[in-house]
Amino acid sequence: MMQNKLRYLRMFVLLAAAFYALSYVTSQAQQGGQTTPPTTPQTMPNIPTPTPTPTPINLSNDPLLRGFRFRSIGPASMGGRIDDLAVVESNPYVMYLGFATGGLWKTVNNGTTWEPIFDIYPTASIGDVAICQTDPNIVWVGTGEPNNRQSSTFGDGVYKSTDAGKTFTYVGLRETQSIARVVIDPKDPNTVYVAAMGHLFGANKERGIYKTTDGGKTWANVKFIDEHTGFTDLVIDPMDTKTLYAASYQRRRASWGYNGGGAGTGLWKTTDAGKSWTKIESNGGNGLPEGMFGRIGIDLARSNPNVLYAQIEVGAAMGSGVTEETPSGQGAQGGQGGQGGGGGNMQVMMEQLGMAPPRPPDAKRSGLWRSDDKGKTWRIVSNENNRPMYYSQVRVDPSNAEIVYTGGLNFSRSTDGGKTFKNLAGVAHSDHHAIWIDPKNGQHVIVGNDGGLDVSYDQGETFDFINTIAAAQFYAVSADMR
Repeated sequence: MMQNKLRYLRMFVLLAAAFYALSYVTSQAQQGGQTTPPTTPQTMPNIPTPTPTPTPINLSNDPLLRGFRFRSIGPASMGGRIDDLAVVESNPYVMYLGFATGGLWKTVNNGTTWEPIFDIYPTASIGDVAICQTDPNIVWVGTGEPNNRQSSTFGDGVYKSTDAGKTFTYVGLRETQSIARVVIDPKDPNTVYVAAMGHLFGANKERGIYKTTDGGKTWANVKFIDEHTGFTDLVIDPMDTKTLYAASYQRRRASWGYNGGGAGTGLWKTTDAGKSWTKIESNGGNGLPEGMFGRIGIDLARSNPNVLYAQIEVGAAMGSGVTEETPSGQGAQGGQGGQGGGGGNMQVMMEQLGMAPPRPPDAKRSGLWRSDDKGKTWRIVSNENNRPMYYSQVRVDPSNAEIVYTGGLNFSRSTDGGKTFKNLAGVAHSDHHAIWIDPKNGQHVIVGNDGGLDVSYDQGETFDFINTIAAAQFYAVSADMR
């Protein structure tokens, strides 16, 4: 008798669950659903048409199961490596986070709660996120992280949302694999530039700077150097949107090491919206360092577009470059490889912490350069640039060209145009890759790092750690096979 009662009880529970799932699916169908599968883009000029996007993952085709969603079960509520973050300037309570392997997340309440909005798409590696500030419903996502680590994960191109992240459409550039920047023309939301780094572990042609003028329907490669060199940074002049600055980076990782830097690396400028590019080189008088460069990070002062900052990797610690003959990573041996094979600029870090006396800036070492005439002439202002291959992130306060932040092992701030930096020790984790400064309130600063997200309301003197994002980054999973 008892067994019959238990059998009937189990049948009742299963029927109730099935009824609930079917009701949910029907409701979603009537509302149009919350997500749509990525679509295949139109044929693009001079670029092979990408293969069709695979069926969305983590979303069952079974009507009975389609309404169910995965939920985190631990082991803790902590973040993983954040590659980029984007904030709606008219409403800073709305922001997007792109994780190295944790997908794309969104909050509409200043970080109190977060929603993963990219889980059904084929890649979980986000390289860059860009919001159209004149129409925040438009969000662009470049996939594939650009951080050059052994653990770096590749992506499959670019996605676009026109409904504030509810759904995304795939718009191509699949074989770029690693996208460092997506830049939207502030005067024309249909014009978008993509800085693509290309394959990390091998040569390929799908790298360089791509441009669309029709919202992603078609693309043109407006700057290509070679099969070993991609672009790691890109900024646009907000006053003259035909002017852009870009940083190219020659790199190659092998299973035994990393080699970053070479003849392909450099600073570039266009004044005709990408039709032609001029390399900004050291000519013995413009102030840039001599020799080959490693990774470069750049930013433009929105309050004064004449001012441009560049973190440049130079000196003996830089790798020997990538060529077809030496595609390995010999520069990573003995702590070489663009300071990424070893540590970073330990001397500068000790100076920030007061453990060593400050030294005059040395142009033969990696550091921060500044131009006050749109890149014509430069001067080194400090040697602030630790472990360039993994960081190289510099951001200027949009309202003050003298206030500069740099990512790295530490998160640092300068209030004198980059001459001196203060280590902002209140963050919960090290390794900083994403920085945002509120253009309407310079006290409001957000930084993303290898441990998640930190927010400051006093220019980085103190931080709140946002521990509401369950996106911890796992490097390995083991199972008991017994």
